[in-house]
Amino acid sequence: MRKNGRTLIEDLKLIRRGMIEFGTFLPRQLRLLFIASLISMIIPYIGIYMTSMVISELSGLRRVSALITYIAVSISLTLLLSVLSAILNKKINVGYNQLFPAHEIRLNEKANAMKYSLLENEKIRALRDEVSGSIDCSGAGMGSLYWDCGSIFNAIISGVISIIILALNVGIEGTTLGFSGSMFSFANSVWGYFVLALVILISAFISSKMTAKIFDVSFDVFLNGAKYNRYSGYYKLEYLSDDKSAKDVRLYHQKSLILKEVLDKCYIPFSKGDKREKDASSMGNGVLLFLSAITGGVVYILVGAKAMNGSIGIGNVLLVYAAVTMLIKALTDFSMTFTDLRNNNEHLIRYFNYVSLDEENASASKTDITGKGEVVVDNVSFKYPGSRNNTLNNVSLKISDGEKVAIVGANGSGKTTLVKLICGLYDVSNGSITIGNIPVSVVFQDFSLLSLPIGNNISAGALCDKAKVWNALEKVGMKERVESFDRKLEQPLFKDYDDGGCDLSGGEAQKIAIARGIYKDSPLFILDEPTAALDPYAEYEIFTKMNEISANKTTIFISHRLYSCKFCDRVIVMDKGQIVQEGTHDELVSIPGKYSEMWNAQANHYTDYNAS
Repeated sequence: MRKNGRTLIEDLKLIRRGMIEFGTFLPRQLRLLFIASLISMIIPYIGIYMTSMVISELSGLRRVSALITYIAVSISLTLLLSVLSAILNKKINVGYNQLFPAHEIRLNEKANAMKYSLLENEKIRALRDEVSGSIDCSGAGMGSLYWDCGSIFNAIISGVISIIILALNVGIEGTTLGFSGSMFSFANSVWGYFVLALVILISAFISSKMTAKIFDVSFDVFLNGAKYNRYSGYYKLEYLSDDKSAKDVRLYHQKSLILKEVLDKCYIPFSKGDKREKDASSMGNGVLLFLSAITGGVVYILVGAKAMNGSIGIGNVLLVYAAVTMLIKALTDFSMTFTDLRNNNEHLIRYFNYVSLDEENASASKTDITGKGEVVVDNVSFKYPGSRNNTLNNVSLKISDGEKVAIVGANGSGKTTLVKLICGLYDVSNGSITIGNIPVSVVFQDFSLLSLPIGNNISAGALCDKAKVWNALEKVGMKERVESFDRKLEQPLFKDYDDGGCDLSGGEAQKIAIARGIYKDSPLFILDEPTAALDPYAEYEIFTKMNEISANKTTIFISHRLYSCKFCDRVIVMDKGQIVQEGTHDELVSIPGKYSEMWNAQANHYTDYNAS
């Protein structure tokens, strides 16, 4: 039987795969869930069975010692198992709370391992939002699998116990093939059992169908809810919590605008979806209650008639009735939960699609060439995934070991794309890039600092070489600033996790990022707009120290500010994904072309500014 386009076998394989995956980030939790289900399902049957024994004793020999024994055993076992159940349930609830961060850590680990090109792909980002949103918004995916497994365990264990009780106490002896027309005769015939089985199957079937309809509504709400979750998360967790945004909120009176945006695009649509879910759930629960009442009535009639007919002893009436109703509930719960598990596979498929994305090949190495810092770009073309046009077209470039090269051009000319390819963040579409199998130090404009001590921020590790850190700080002009802190290199950044943390200006933060690249001490040093946040004096200071900063290193400098090109051995000019000019600053500025146009435009701007 197919569901959501999948066969039963395909769904079973997905559920099994989900359980195995679940065990990778919460080991032994499902085993704990099974043991807890076993204990919790035994507890009610102890009371039912002992009550049946007490009734039988009271209607028979009435032995006081036997009654005391039954009551003592019932109370003792119930108390012992209840305590064990409480302990296990506490661990299960703790495990469920751990599921959410463990799930997010698993996704983050995958994001760190996957190809960088996939991280910038909008479809992959949307998939990540759906995977995170499914468990955050509705507890679906791994969350639903966890609880559904518990419900399945409960249903199977309860059903098995019920069947055993019925097999031993249902009063099969004396069952007739036909009946005379009376209720007693009918209840004692095979037709009574047939009706009972039919009631159980119909009830379970309708219950599963109702659950499927409820899930269809929930899943439809989820598909949009992931988008709402991402949008509201941006404002709540990123924009409004950022102190830089707080200035705009106040100066431009953005409060009403943001409130309207969040209400219109998040909370109002989400509340409408939530209402749809609750309406569907209420209707479904109403049908299930009606089925329960009908089923209970049929069971009462059949069991009562068999008791009056003498097929079942008076002490076993409660036992048989309870076993029948528990079996019906177990079958219904199993059917409903299994339906939910099959529907939940829609979420698991998205999860597995994400965690199965291609990862970086750590074993892959670039071709060795003469010169440890030499870079050779040979006829490289590149197109971003989903794009129709190439960003780079047949680019060829050779940078000698120790050479300092500036790559300039207008926005969209392909400068940063070329850097990403050299760093190995993307695979070239055509051509090849070789850099002698060496590590690379890169400083991008959009860097990130951590809420950690300055020394660890620069070393990018748990340990740091203090001498190397101080050397890097001195080269970028931050040594005196860090020495002014009481805790020096142990001074934490930001106040997120340390009340004694400090905030840096944009220029200071960028200097720390440059110091990080210096600390790595790689033969190839790439700086992509490294001085964008610096004031002119600090920028000049960095430029004049560039020979010291990148001594004996191959250096690639990406910048919009052409003044930096004066400190480079060679300038590469890019336009529309191609290299259009190449030479020294003095050579290029003196001839007509793209470089002199950009230089004159910037020079005129500086002249106009100074004149004003």
